[in-house]
Amino acid sequence: MKSRDQKSQSSNDLSQFDSAEALFSNDPADLIEKIEAFPKFASRQAIAKFLTKYEIFKRILTVNGSIVECGVLHGAGLLAWAKMSSIFEPANHVRKVIGFDTFGGFPSVTGKDTQTGTFNDLKTGGLTGSNIDNVLEAVRVYDLNRPISHIPKIELVQGDLCKTAPAYLESNPHLVVSLLYLDLDLYEPTRKALEVFLPRMPKGAVIAFDELNAKIFPGETIAVMEQIGLCNLRIERFPFDSYVSYAVLD
Repeated sequence: MKSRDQKSQSSNDLSQFDSAEALFSNDPADLIEKIEAFPKFASRQAIAKFLTKYEIFKRILTVNGSIVECGVLHGAGLLAWAKMSSIFEPANHVRKVIGFDTFGGFPSVTGKDTQTGTFNDLKTGGLTGSNIDNVLEAVRVYDLNRPISHIPKIELVQGDLCKTAPAYLESNPHLVVSLLYLDLDLYEPTRKALEVFLPRMPKGAVIAFDELNAKIFPGETIAVMEQIGLCNLRIERFPFDSYVSYAVLD
């Protein structure tokens, strides 16, 4: 679920966002104290989505391979995967967290996205998140306090995934993928991500879908249908998160 998408969120949700922002701004505590007290300010939806990532991460903990996140936005998911790896498997320096994003909004949008999609910014250049320098700074801060910090944990790949994913694989022929997290929203890059990375996923690996069965972004469902086939996957979800679903490969 994309924050501030007014077509899919109620007026109460939007009002809570504004109130939470004011609560955070007006709280007299030091900034670091407010960050550490994040449940005081974060919405139940945001905490639910974090718990979803935690549950998905547990399912790949014993599976060899790196985490490929397709669609970084502000870097919350990217850093969540990395920090959970640091907590639960501090010695596993070969599991990388690789984030693919344009860091400049949607590279292009096709008719399979726009014909029925209802997202309010479904256009070329739409849905811009943080720029790459901002996310890299977050990675630098993360690296200040993690085990085996001399070996890089997070990699960022900037550009149109339809071009960057094949190039990355050519430069990294050793890649094994334990988790493919699809949050690209669009048809073409989602299909390309499946085409490139699925052959690199062993049994027990997980594909996670951020917008499967979501009217606002129909392209993801269409891409999965064409590239894998919905009937070939056991697609599961968690009762506390309405958007994210996943499939364990077997």
